[in-house]
Amino acid sequence: MPRRPDAVDPAASPWHLLGAELRHWRDKVCGMSQREAAAHAFCDHGDLSRWERGQAQMLPDVIERLDALYGAQGRLKALRAFAGEFDRLSQVAPAGVNDLAEDDDMYRRAAMRLLAALGAGAAIPPGTLETLFSGIENAVADRGIRVGDWEEIAWEHGFTYYTQAPGTLIHAVAADLAEVSRLLQRTPSAVARTGLLRVSAQLAVLMGMEMSDVGELRPSRQSWQLARRAADATGDRGLRVWVRGWEAEYGFWSGRPAPALARLAEDAVRIAEGAASAGLAEALRARAFVAASQGDIDTTRAALTELRGVFEVLPTETTSDRTTPLWSFVERDAAWADAYSLALVGDTAEATDAVDRALALCPAAFTGNVNHYELVRALALVGEGAIDDGLAHAVTTAQDWPISTIRRRTLVRILEALPGKDRGLELARELRALVAAPASDV
Repeated sequence: MPRRPDAVDPAASPWHLLGAELRHWRDKVCGMSQREAAAHAFCDHGDLSRWERGQAQMLPDVIERLDALYGAQGRLKALRAFAGEFDRLSQVAPAGVNDLAEDDDMYRRAAMRLLAALGAGAAIPPGTLETLFSGIENAVADRGIRVGDWEEIAWEHGFTYYTQAPGTLIHAVAADLAEVSRLLQRTPSAVARTGLLRVSAQLAVLMGMEMSDVGELRPSRQSWQLARRAADATGDRGLRVWVRGWEAEYGFWSGRPAPALARLAEDAVRIAEGAASAGLAEALRARAFVAASQGDIDTTRAALTELRGVFEVLPTETTSDRTTPLWSFVERDAAWADAYSLALVGDTAEATDAVDRALALCPAAFTGNVNHYELVRALALVGEGAIDDGLAHAVTTAQDWPISTIRRRTLVRILEALPGKDRGLELARELRALVAAPASDV
């Protein structure tokens, strides 16, 4: 997506920011007039003009049509959802309580700075995530909190992560973190505190994943740190293991040093104390990936064997596709662990079989997963010497979905697996160009 050269004023309302984004996609990306766009989207061009100036709120069905028309891959829908959430936040501060109202304003300003930076294609401003997270950090220091029904919200985000393009959830999760942070500052209930800290850990994990996917590695690290602190404050062993398992895996994709990833995985195993859980399976999968990336076949095989042993004794609700994917560990996840690890160590036949198993079990709506599985097939093809087929499959697959940090790492592996004589091939040059492209512009 072309970047806007002009920054968005962080003081603007979310509807003004949405308007600027609408104008950018219509004019700079698609080259349409307002009348042309309005005709295609079945809306009045005068209304479109007001929406682009931030002078009116858009209905969800209209934003869906415009998002599809402009090829925005869910970005405009996400911004519209953020604006609606922001309006809700603006109405909850109790009247006459100045210090709390100031806290609300602080969190909202931080959320707006984050949104403005993402909308303008700029780096996340220093201090923004620290402000959003400050209420949760204060709760960890034992301030009072108040709980609402946030588990369902986190559950929905966990499902949506698998069905939409990388980065789509950042705005909505930022708004929810701001609201949970505000609630954690206010309610002196130990039960509520634990509940909201659980949600905080889950939301921070999602933020860490999304920030990693779009190449914002510093904010991603901050998110993971917060997730660990919030999970630890709950005293919930399963949650603590789960956070560390996912951090180890996403640390692998974002290129964190192997010793740091090993410590995270070992920490998860230590905390688990032998109790099987989805988080422990995640930690073992990360251990297999790290060992495979270093060519350590014995450790890779041992980690996969241990993972399979944990998977076999997981409770039914943890291995059910009816559970949000982030909270579960299903047969598809175990097959994926085999596929990527074995492709890295050169067991291409086993890796291809595992890719086929993972794809057969993967819901069609999980487009990102399907795309990444196919990239691993391309890696296996290159590993077995089918260079032209592997490169062609990699290029075609990479063009079908935004290049996130995860996919970029696999594409780099494919290029590294090429024999020297084949690195100048036209398809190899095309693949290098895709790898060099900016992280997902959603």
